[in-house]
Amino acid sequence: MKTSVIFNRCSLILISLLLIAFTTGDNKSQYSVPIAAWSVTAGDIDMDDDNDIVIGHNYNSQTQWSGVSIMLNNGNGYFSLYDSVFLFAGQSDVLMKNLNTIPHQEIIGNFIDSQTGMKFLAIINDFDLTNISYFAANTEESINDKTIGDINGDGNVDIVVASHDGKFWGVLYNDGSGIFSEPEYNYVSNFFPTAIACGDLNNDNRDDIVVCGQSTEVYFSYPDGFQSLVLEANNFKQGASIVDFDLDGDNDILTFVGIPIVGVTSLIMYKNQGNNVFDTLPEFYFQPMSSRFFVTDFNNDSLQDILFQLSDKSGYIIYYNQGDFQLANSQFVALPPSNPQEGWRNCHCADMDGNGYNDIITVKTLYAYLPDNLEILFNDGNGNFVEDPITQIQELIPVDNKPILTCYPNPFRTEITFQFTIQETAPVELSVYNLQGKLIRGLTLNNLKGGITKIKWDGLDTGGKPCKPGPYIAYLKANGKIRQSLKLMKLN
Repeated sequence: MKTSVIFNRCSLILISLLLIAFTTGDNKSQYSVPIAAWSVTAGDIDMDDDNDIVIGHNYNSQTQWSGVSIMLNNGNGYFSLYDSVFLFAGQSDVLMKNLNTIPHQEIIGNFIDSQTGMKFLAIINDFDLTNISYFAANTEESINDKTIGDINGDGNVDIVVASHDGKFWGVLYNDGSGIFSEPEYNYVSNFFPTAIACGDLNNDNRDDIVVCGQSTEVYFSYPDGFQSLVLEANNFKQGASIVDFDLDGDNDILTFVGIPIVGVTSLIMYKNQGNNVFDTLPEFYFQPMSSRFFVTDFNNDSLQDILFQLSDKSGYIIYYNQGDFQLANSQFVALPPSNPQEGWRNCHCADMDGNGYNDIITVKTLYAYLPDNLEILFNDGNGNFVEDPITQIQELIPVDNKPILTCYPNPFRTEITFQFTIQETAPVELSVYNLQGKLIRGLTLNNLKGGITKIKWDGLDTGGKPCKPGPYIAYLKANGKIRQSLKLMKLN
């Protein structure tokens, strides 16, 4: 149920630097943004074909402000503050996703009515900071985590929430227009939820839910309700992710926890065997302790890698996926603490400079002015994370006139973006085939000018029908010759 709430929007520029974003130093990776930056996400909110940044801020007693900030990408990895909006509540997990029939992505945050104490989900609609919808949480308990997924398989994005203290999780169902139902809560027993994740675990086109804390439980979504499965009990986890880690067409489950007593990180992976059966793989330990993880493909090999955010605020550790649940030796990515040191940091990974490789965005939390409280480490595609956008370091000129072809995200569900570079004007063909050699979709670009080109494929075949999940091959031809190929994986 949509609820109207009367509140005063912070529309004036605050004194000093509290609500101003700017770059510092010579590199373009460091920004000073509004204080108490607590969470971060990325997406193309202004629909100009590059990823922008949305930051969630915790409430600060000095400024009496909390809310959401938007930083727009100028097209090559440089950012400027577009605007900030006041939302009275801690924004611990700000999200972005298109929730209605208008193409713009929505921003999903939190809101508390300061007079009644009622809690709401706040949705900023259609890139319009004056168009905010509020949906009552119908609980006095804090909502400590939320995520998104199509839980009932109707093609609309629903919102899933969890409460640690309330010992429940719940779903707000989307009717397709961005209007959400009242939450339907499900209570757990004998543990306090710390994290949730959504994804289709049994290939029925309905996203299922993983809830973890002292236990790790799966809730399979069916037309008549949820069926629960306990993966592990009495083994604490603080994060979960659902992803096809071994590229077998079935989504697997990854969980982790940082163990402070011994200063180590524990990773447990559950391999999906199909038919709602999961194998618990041997626990993987490493030092030091981590506070968060993020699963994404850093090297564009179609395998999902794991980024661990280190609790000592020294940086990150990346484990690259070698297939079949095997991890390569770790890579340390340094990101030292600020001065004064932040109390908390959070991260998100996405391609921010348009070179086709996922970068690392970090926000640092301090309840006072903190310079450089947002930093971006740009992925050059060769295993290096640097302080300047890659598109500003080099123009990605091909060697010997050979095109450079990348694609993202891969695996994908509904849409994938191809990016390639040619040195001079030429006729170019980009074609997608299945593994039997049948042409699925062809895109011809006559007399394409030299430089970088992006093409989106909507996952439809030549007849306009959605392609089946599975592997595909993309071929890039220039001047009638195949120059490069890439393997793609389409998920449900």
